[in-house]
Amino acid sequence: MLQEKKPSAQETQIVEATPADYNALADFYNQNINIHRHLDWFSALDWIGSHPYLIETCGDRIQAVLCAVPENEESAWVRAFGAMKLIDESACWNRLLPLAVENLRHQGAKRLAALALHPWFNTVLKKAGLKNRHNIVVLEWQGEFPHESQRNPEIILRPMHLVDLPAVEAIDRAAFPSLWQNSLSGLSKAFQQPGISTVAVKGKTIVGYQISTAMTIYGHLARLAVQPEEQHQGIAFALVHDLLKQFEHRGFWRVTVNTQSDNRASLRLYQKFGFIRTKEEIKVYELQL
Repeated sequence: MLQEKKPSAQETQIVEATPADYNALADFYNQNINIHRHLDWFSALDWIGSHPYLIETCGDRIQAVLCAVPENEESAWVRAFGAMKLIDESACWNRLLPLAVENLRHQGAKRLAALALHPWFNTVLKKAGLKNRHNIVVLEWQGEFPHESQRNPEIILRPMHLVDLPAVEAIDRAAFPSLWQNSLSGLSKAFQQPGISTVAVKGKTIVGYQISTAMTIYGHLARLAVQPEEQHQGIAFALVHDLLKQFEHRGFWRVTVNTQSDNRASLRLYQKFGFIRTKEEIKVYELQL
């Protein structure tokens, strides 16, 4: 039986992906097992045309990919990374990463982060010297509501509209450090997903929001933020309470949320609603640029 030939390093070249590579990249992502895709609302193909999006080719075949498009001025995430079967993922990473870092530094980024969603990718990141600075935990709602009421009479909740997104982005940027912020394009993509999105309004000003996604009878609270000067006034509590009531009305049997393991304020809020930690935990690795 013939064995697949391993391409040699001398035959490879690294280039930036262009729209002309769309079909080849689609085939690459569909045919290879060890592919890391970032947990956001974009597909790996959506980033074509943004930088850095590096492809390592051998002849006319793509053998490795690294996409690390920044989320904002300071922080970038590994959006996609993978290598063809029988190729050493760490070797590919070590060839692609320096070029990606050079591009990111040129753009002014200060850090590159990655979610270790797979054991093989965790190994790649550790071997490359990235530091595990954060962990993301998954919490699951148990279907109960708190006895206490924290309803703020000054706050009105209403469905989010497309024109609200710039105000929502401003809250997001104010409420989170750069690594955990979502860009306007990211928030817009999230808003377009099936689910429930709500804003909290004080007077005529949007002071908080939540964006949740829904699949059949499963809901996920994807984003929740309150303007910093308006925090500790029951706004986040009201947004979560209202969301869970809507999910309950729809007959959802499972609702989840992700947060950082060291985000005590978020953990306290979700614990008020009876969310409990599952065994799922995602390591977050970071490289200072």
